[in-house]
Amino acid sequence: MVRPSLARIGAPGDGYATDRDSYWGSGFFIAPGWLLTCAHVVGKGGAAVCRGESALSVTWQERTADGAWEPRGGTGTAVVVAPRPEPGRPAPDPWPFPDLALVRVTGADAVRCLWLGDREAGPLTPLGLYGWSVQTGELGIRQGSGELAGSDARALLLTGILPIGGLSGGPVLDLRHGSVIGVIKGRRREEGVAVPVTALYELLDSREAGRAVREVLRAHDLHHASLLDAPSPYPHWTAVQATLAGHAPSVSGVTTELRTRLYGHLAHLPPPAGAGEVVHLVEDVKEQVRGERLPSLMLRNVRTWREGAALLYGLRMLDPGGGGTLVDLDAVLLYAARVARRTAGEHAGEVETGRLRAFTEWIAGQAAGHRHWAVGEAIGALLEGAETGAMSGSRPGGPPGGMSGGPCGPSGGVPVSNGVVVTPAQDVAAQSAEVDVPTPVGAVDAPSAFDAPPTSGPPAALDAPPTPGPPAALDAPPTSGPSAAPDAPATLGAPFAVDAPSSLDGPAAVDPPPTVQCPGTASLTGPAARPHVTVPSLRAPSADTRTDVLVKIGPATYGRHPWSVQLIYGGQDVTPVDGDDRGARAEELALVLREPLAKALNQGDHGEHLAAIEVFLPRKLFDLPVDDWQLFPGPRAATAGQAVEDVEDVEDDEDDDFVDERALPLGMRRTVVVRDIRRNGLPPSPEWRRRWKGVARGPLVHGTLHGRPADEGHPPGARAGGRFPYYGALSAMSDASVPVYCGPVGSGEGYAAMRDALRSGHAVVLWRRDLHDHDECGDFHRQAADLLGLAGHADGLHGPVRDLRIRLADPETARAHGLRGKIAVLVDPPPDRTPYGTESMRPPPLAAPGG
Repeated sequence: MVRPSLARIGAPGDGYATDRDSYWGSGFFIAPGWLLTCAHVVGKGGAAVCRGESALSVTWQERTADGAWEPRGGTGTAVVVAPRPEPGRPAPDPWPFPDLALVRVTGADAVRCLWLGDREAGPLTPLGLYGWSVQTGELGIRQGSGELAGSDARALLLTGILPIGGLSGGPVLDLRHGSVIGVIKGRRREEGVAVPVTALYELLDSREAGRAVREVLRAHDLHHASLLDAPSPYPHWTAVQATLAGHAPSVSGVTTELRTRLYGHLAHLPPPAGAGEVVHLVEDVKEQVRGERLPSLMLRNVRTWREGAALLYGLRMLDPGGGGTLVDLDAVLLYAARVARRTAGEHAGEVETGRLRAFTEWIAGQAAGHRHWAVGEAIGALLEGAETGAMSGSRPGGPPGGMSGGPCGPSGGVPVSNGVVVTPAQDVAAQSAEVDVPTPVGAVDAPSAFDAPPTSGPPAALDAPPTPGPPAALDAPPTSGPSAAPDAPATLGAPFAVDAPSSLDGPAAVDPPPTVQCPGTASLTGPAARPHVTVPSLRAPSADTRTDVLVKIGPATYGRHPWSVQLIYGGQDVTPVDGDDRGARAEELALVLREPLAKALNQGDHGEHLAAIEVFLPRKLFDLPVDDWQLFPGPRAATAGQAVEDVEDVEDDEDDDFVDERALPLGMRRTVVVRDIRRNGLPPSPEWRRRWKGVARGPLVHGTLHGRPADEGHPPGARAGGRFPYYGALSAMSDASVPVYCGPVGSGEGYAAMRDALRSGHAVVLWRRDLHDHDECGDFHRQAADLLGLAGHADGLHGPVRDLRIRLADPETARAHGLRGKIAVLVDPPPDRTPYGTESMRPPPLAAPGG
């Protein structure tokens, strides 16, 4: 199975040799015309080959009709080399991670391709290593078996067999699941080293390589979907995988054929906006089928719809003692319906109507044949939301519409690039005489959580046609700042009403089609439909599913501040993203935290929700310009730790990185607030609780942090006198008062005044953290008073503060409106739970043997 996909790479022409080998290394096809290998293999051809300016040769073997192996060859061009060597500098040795290259090969469009794994493999996974070798003195394919020992930073560690020269770039195959999980990189003294295939998915984030990688992954899934119905004397990977232990019915209810067809449909859809969009759909589905929301303790950095589906394989109910009932088939079908619904509601113009219709019909066909009526009805309810954008009035799973295989179920055809249409899983017999492929529905006899029948009669039909009109927003929260209600996924646990309209648009009423009753399924259309349908009771996903980001920077130890970045789900559960107890210097924090912040925000952003950033700081760092940090370095970016400088008269440039929202200062897009790290580690005081209630209720009242009239500002060199110089004035303020300070608070008078503000329980404070002329303080205080009046209460601050930061970013706008300063805001409510990061951890549920 591996041999026809395995290739060797070298220089163009015959007789070329490096030190002693006639080729540079190995590679393998993962999509028609696309070869995956290591960057250091391509790098042996020099800088021109790495830049794609010079060609390389690719040789593979093809089986003839009589079973013999014949060599085939083509010319390759390196499209992606990660990382690509810097111009004018020698190739790095050793080549840094990810050390991957994608080569476009001419004349290889009909080559069989390996199956890429969709999730990480666990330790002790049995492995197969493949590649070309001349170790015995004769050029040939080398095959060996070993085991996954673990990982070291970004590398996979292999034991049992050590890679040798020439195997670099070859595949590491998970023998239990029949999928590629890595690319051979090299060896150490006692172990082999491979690049995990997940590193290829990470390249989707690259501006240089992302588009090509997405094209290859799409072609990979369409290739394997097309093979399901292509006549061949040899089995395809999907059929072979069905015989392996990793896909046994006791391990997963999702058959390999259903998975392949699902991925074929998903390949036609627009990609998710980020990891957060995928992860939140997965968590909603898991909660729906298991009845409890348990956010993962591990960060799921997924970038494609297929990876999201893979997170659901092997999902079980949370039974005491572990070994719960398999519900992964239910979860995967619900996930597919949610993806279709979201695509129809938010990206309908980005996908061909026929593609989306084929997908919804295929899902409806699976739902109609599902053994558990509750799951089928819930999927039907989700597809009701997708049909307006995708079906143009025809319901999923209904009568034939060009893609349907007949009245008793949709074909589920997957249109592929070469014109082949994949037919339904349940209508396909065994793909070869050697391997029987199980059908995707009804093949698993394990009971489900949805076995309970309805209390009265069979499930009602969902056959009312949709009300004409534009598609409604799906899974989308109201647009507002962080004070708005969080994202609310479609609720399936509540009754889902389908109101049958009395008439349809048009000159005359249209008679409904006759009832078509398929064996073992509910009626999908017909006059017997009831005008009101109640979906069986499934647990609705939690209302509060927002995800925000916590950044914790501790006090300095030997000049270095320990830091951590975490995700917080619904204000309760915390998952670590990254951290360093050794810490970084204050001026290094912007650079050090850029990548962890980008990763966390990619997880937190979903739908219309932009994750807020809460930055826990020691008081000496309260002036840290986190709101001016950028996730992506743009041309206006300043050095680490400094604010973005004002730039005037910058000409528009389509190559300007500033058009990328990641290059915008964080405070211009999302909520960024400061919190006190020391106070949040202690039990909240009565004053703190009382004052938070006051500002939360409002209306907010302007006050001064130093206790003097606002027009006096703070004279240069002003020093605090006494032990508690500001405590009295700050304590006398009303509970809804917000102290305002025209200057930095990390030292001097501002530092002492902020200390007394925290002691007196103030939960909201505004200040200006940049250097300025003393004469500007009166304008700043009037600006702050207007902002507080506009906000009204603490939760209303975020929108006005963000708008003010946007206006201040443009010097001309700021001058025209008399705006002053870089504004910082402390919004520090007392914790109503165990302090973040100190709560006890609940162990994950145990899995069944082999699960």
